[in-house]
Amino acid sequence: MTDFNFNTFFDKFEKEKLCNLLECSTSELDEIIENAEKIYKETDSVYDSVMKILQQGNNIREATLIGLMCGKYFGFNHAEEQIENDIKQKLFDAFNKRRG
Repeated sequence: MTDFNFNTFFDKFEKEKLCNLLECSTSELDEIIENAEKIYKETDSVYDSVMKILQQGNNIREATLIGLMCGKYFGFNHAEEQIENDIKQKLFDAFNKRRG
C-alpha cells in the first residue's frame, strides 16, 4: 500500500457539526480520526478494516465515519495504482510501436 499523508483536515464549522452529529467532544472526534488512520494503515483490504471497526465496539455513527474515511483512502490507492498501471502500459505500447 502506498504511504501518503492521511489528510483529515476539517474546518472548525465542519468539526463542530461532526461533534454534534456524533454527540462527542472535539478530543473524542480527534481520537476517532486517529483510530481511522490506524485502521487504514494496519489493514490491506476493506474486509479487514470492517472487521477491525466492528471488533472495537464503536457505535454506528463512529463506525460509519471511520468506514467512510478508510474507504476514501482505499479508493485513492486503487485509483493511484490503476493510473500508474495505465501509464506504464501506454509507455510500453508506444515503445513497442516505435521499435516495430
